[in-house]
Amino acid sequence: MFKINQITGWLLLLLAALAAPLAAADTLEVSLGEVLDYARGKSPQVLSAESQADAASGMELASLAGFMPHLKLSEEFMRGNDPVFAFGSRLRQGRFTQNDFALDALNHPAPLTNYATRVMVQQPIFNGGMSFYGRKTAASYADAARSGASSVTGQTLFMVKQAYYSVILARENKKVIDAAVKAAESHAHQAAQMAATGLATRADELKAQVRLAELEQQRIRVENMIQVAVENLKLASGWHSDQFLLPSDSLTGRALELKLDELTAYAKANQPALAAARHVAKAAEYDARAAWGEVIPHLNGFFQYERDGQDAFGGDGDNWMVGLSLDWYPFDGFGHVGKIQSKRAMREKAAWDAALADHHLEVQVKEAYLNVGATNEMLGVARKAVDQARESLRIVENQYAEGLATITDLLDTEVAATNSELSRTQALFDYNLALARLSLVTGGYPEVN
Repeated sequence: MFKINQITGWLLLLLAALAAPLAAADTLEVSLGEVLDYARGKSPQVLSAESQADAASGMELASLAGFMPHLKLSEEFMRGNDPVFAFGSRLRQGRFTQNDFALDALNHPAPLTNYATRVMVQQPIFNGGMSFYGRKTAASYADAARSGASSVTGQTLFMVKQAYYSVILARENKKVIDAAVKAAESHAHQAAQMAATGLATRADELKAQVRLAELEQQRIRVENMIQVAVENLKLASGWHSDQFLLPSDSLTGRALELKLDELTAYAKANQPALAAARHVAKAAEYDARAAWGEVIPHLNGFFQYERDGQDAFGGDGDNWMVGLSLDWYPFDGFGHVGKIQSKRAMREKAAWDAALADHHLEVQVKEAYLNVGATNEMLGVARKAVDQARESLRIVENQYAEGLATITDLLDTEVAATNSELSRTQALFDYNLALARLSLVTGGYPEVN
């Protein structure tokens, strides 16, 4: 029997040794910086915003078309006996003879084939500023898209921080609950011993057992919260892995000396959402100016070289043309007037939107600044409450052991001590989240970033 138990023990040790590397492989310890870097390169939100910025950059490049020459190459096949077509094709092919002036040949030509190879170049010369302001409009919208992508990145990183801190909060809460369970087990054991010796009642013992059961339920709940928080961290950062992400960083309680005017000034110079609104307003201004080009004459130059023959890409004859084209539409049924009016209204709207974004940012910075101060004060109060609750619990535990306090006094004091510990971890989480939000709304103020 002893040998069987010994063999069983060795097998259990071997299984534990084999399971340890597997458990380690399923857990990945990561710092906040590592998760943020991963999110910058892998988060779908960030990549989507960057793709949108790339699309806007492509439109900025396309706006050069208003300045650059347009080259067109073509090969055209035609066959027929239309008199004008036959007459012109023979001339262009260089095959026109004296006999082709015969009236019957002119009026009833034989079917003729013509291949025309053309090289055409069109060059915009002046279009009333449409190309100039169109280029500026596209560049401003591209800047707005890039700022918008930076804003999305900032919001994504904030959500990653929030999720990372939530994992830490859940794990810290579990430590508090684990300590409370140990204390409740001790209290239940003590109450059972005192009930057995007649120093306490059966009701006291049952009250201690009920409190222990409550804490066991809280422990199950917080263990589930840890798993959910880790999955939310993966979702926020775009992390695709079955590994359990274990935060290696802790929540900070460092106090900062911050000035509201400096935070606001920094935010107005660096906040990407505000920058995007300003770029959109600038783009709308340029677009409104470009609309006036619709009612101004447009001047374009063109050049064409053509080779005509009886075979594809043939060269029986060639010709060229160069010229200028002046186009003006002084009235098109109020189309241009309506467009100018619409663009002017859009310019005013974008300007008001930018002004609102500026004011909104001021309020956001002030709100985040006040939240940092409030959560820091609450953290200080929570820390003092923890020290007071621990001392109170120590005193009541001694009093209960000496019969000077009831089980209700003991359990109430333990509940207060546990709640104070949970309040402290929550206050620490709130303070760190407030710092993260202040970093977000200021565009990454160095001291809080």
